[in-house]
Amino acid sequence: MGGALDARITRSDFTTHDHIASDDDSAQLTLPQTHQACPRLKFFIFGNNIAHSLSPTLHNTGFKELGLPHHYQIHETVAVDDGVREIMQRDDFGGASVTFPHKLQIGKYLESESRVAKLIGAVNTVCVRYGKDGRKELVGDNTDWLGIKSCIEVSWPTSKVDARAAVVVGAGGAARAACYALQELGIKTLYLINRTRSKAEELEKDFPTLEFVHYSSYTEFPEKVHPAPSIIVACVPADDFVEDDIPVGLFDDVENGVLVEMAYRPLVTALMKVAGRFTGWKVTRGVDVLKEQAYHQFFMWTGRKAPTAIMAAAVDVKC
Repeated sequence: MGGALDARITRSDFTTHDHIASDDDSAQLTLPQTHQACPRLKFFIFGNNIAHSLSPTLHNTGFKELGLPHHYQIHETVAVDDGVREIMQRDDFGGASVTFPHKLQIGKYLESESRVAKLIGAVNTVCVRYGKDGRKELVGDNTDWLGIKSCIEVSWPTSKVDARAAVVVGAGGAARAACYALQELGIKTLYLINRTRSKAEELEKDFPTLEFVHYSSYTEFPEKVHPAPSIIVACVPADDFVEDDIPVGLFDDVENGVLVEMAYRPLVTALMKVAGRFTGWKVTRGVDVLKEQAYHQFFMWTGRKAPTAIMAAAVDVKC
């Protein structure tokens, strides 16, 4: 009896579902049958140059594993335009991931944003919510910071992170999420490597608890700094620099550290190669951050815990 209760769901009116046959006239439905009876929703990833994205593999694997009828697909666009707005207004729109370079612009088409998305100043997740009046609302959220924070904590216990310094490369939406994650981990000094001074100043204003030190390029980074960084989060395309541009001073002044590489093409980036020369440094691949943030997206969209092992295995096959 207990096993049957675990595997079956009964309709609230205690009658058989109209559209699912039952060979024993039971009023019970299996969980996959119940999921399949849900409306079929479409989910998207909005971004530019994203034909290689692994997000469809992640989410479609999760939907299939739980018996959900939904589908996740790529929508490539150079701008957050009327095409994006039209997709989000469709009745079957279930939600979206937002990636480079649209995390700072998608907000113009949203009714609201979560507290965290507002603090970060970037949206990488769009959710559909309904008010008491039944009106559909598009809500922006951010799971990038959760993915970054989780990956750092796996490599480096939180108790050892407090009061240490970190490096963030870039100043876009992913870099903003990195700043928030590092702030939540107790980082005090943040070395920002970014070409544009005005963007660095915006980050300083939005994250006042962090003490920023700005460098416009890797070549400006000194051989030694104090406090020395033990965490590096790279939030720029992997081809933005080559191995010879990266100063060893980023890595050689601490015994142990963590590199989080947000780019996942190529699988091993120039920054990862340099970090690999230092035995005390642990490297987190971009695909691992992608997985962690996607699990949170999956729950936000479906209300169900992501089948993480199955989703991860499906992506690992493609890496």
